Amino acid sequence: MHLHRHHSRRRALAVAAAVILGMTLAARPAASIARPQEPGPVERAGEQLDRLLGDLQRNFRDLSEDVRRRFAEAQSHVEGLGVEARVYSRIHWDKALSESEIAIEVQPGNVVVLHGTVADAELRRKAVRLAVETVGVDRVQDNLHVAERPEGERP
Repeated sequence: MHLHRHHSRRRALAVAAAVILGMTLAARPAASIARPQEPGPVERAGEQLDRLLGDLQRNFRDLSEDVRRRFAEAQSHVEGLGVEARVYSRIHWDKALSESEIAIEVQPGNVVVLHGTVADAELRRKAVRLAVETVGVDRVQDNLHVAERPEGERP
């Protein structure tokens, strides 16, 4: 019986200790129980990687805006060159106009200006028509001159 009382007393002490500990823990704020630990090397590396990825995303957005702007500028310039090249090839590769001295200028709005000299009015009309019918040309300004023929020369 003495042994039985000893176990009962132990149990009572253990229950009392558990109740006291529970009351003490319940009375404390949660922050004092779970102390935040300093981040370990893995956590610090993850934070640095997150910052690096954020910086890269911002830099990429800035760079992509700059690339888009520059591409639009280059595209506009190339389209202008494309119009000039197309008009040039149509006029300079035409057999009837091969002896003519025609310069081509492309102004904003795809306005093509023809400068130079042609042998007669028919070639002048042909040069203007070829330019007008070229893809990408919105308007043609005719600054061509018809060459004066020496007297007695037939057209």
